[in-house]
Amino acid sequence: MTSAFASIVIVLLTTGTATAESGAREWLERMSRASQSLNYEGTFVYQHQGRLEAMHIVHAMDADGERERLLSLTGPEREVLRDNQVVTCILGDRRSVVVNRSRPRSPFPGSFPKELMALEKHYSFDVSGEDRVAGLSCRVVVLKPRDAFRYGRRLCVHEDSHLLLRSEVTGPHDKPIEQIMFTSVRFPEKISSEELLPALNGSNFTWKREPEQQPQAAQAATDSRWDVRHVPEGFMLVDHSWHRLSEQEPGVEHWVYSDGLASVSVYVEESPKDHDSYSGISHRGALNAFGTMVGGYYVTVIGEVPARTVEMIGKSVQMR
Repeated sequence: MTSAFASIVIVLLTTGTATAESGAREWLERMSRASQSLNYEGTFVYQHQGRLEAMHIVHAMDADGERERLLSLTGPEREVLRDNQVVTCILGDRRSVVVNRSRPRSPFPGSFPKELMALEKHYSFDVSGEDRVAGLSCRVVVLKPRDAFRYGRRLCVHEDSHLLLRSEVTGPHDKPIEQIMFTSVRFPEKISSEELLPALNGSNFTWKREPEQQPQAAQAATDSRWDVRHVPEGFMLVDHSWHRLSEQEPGVEHWVYSDGLASVSVYVEESPKDHDSYSGISHRGALNAFGTMVGGYYVTVIGEVPARTVEMIGKSVQMR
């Protein structure tokens, strides 16, 4: 989840600028902690490419850890259930259930870095006044990129709970690309286990479970057959692994690069065909994807970054 506001006039004094960035950083740090520690339940809308989708979320944090349920209210019937161990996706329109290992990311609000100081080389921070979302007062925090390889963010953080109530991604000239916003939200003291149970019955669906043992799990990125040779300044390799959804399927090699806020995934998978065509750019809201073929392998780059970023990274992937 992401966003950025057109920034207000910045005070020219150095001390004034430092104070503004310090205040914005404090709001972002509070928001990051609130996203995981609060009990909350609400409905939010996702606006992108002229479309509007609605979803319901229930998030709990208690002695059992962090648990979450996400339910689509528009379009195909779908649910996502997440706890500390697994993420379960129930796809009603496809009559299938996909179970993967849990990774530390929440659909709303999006994950946010704990160490904000490192972001200041690539983003400027500012607090840009107050607003109201879902009837609640919130503070507007703006993150503006310092180059063209990243998007900006405009965030509205609840004054009391510090939960992210609205997130907007902005491109060049602060033009909005997508927005996620709560339309209603409450903060119950306790969330019952029943509220976290799926509404869809997946007993007669096809189930796919991620194997516990992934192929070549111990292989380091330096031992890979592949090189990702060019990423924008500030993007660092934060994860390298192999994935497969079943014992019968071949493994997909996966790299994750991040600048602390934006992240980009690179996937390499062998093509099952001798002669295959796979190239081009696609997007959904702020999410851009670039695909190409390299030596009989699919190379796919996906990230909430501009199209030029995923294309640059994708074209740099080479077999050693």
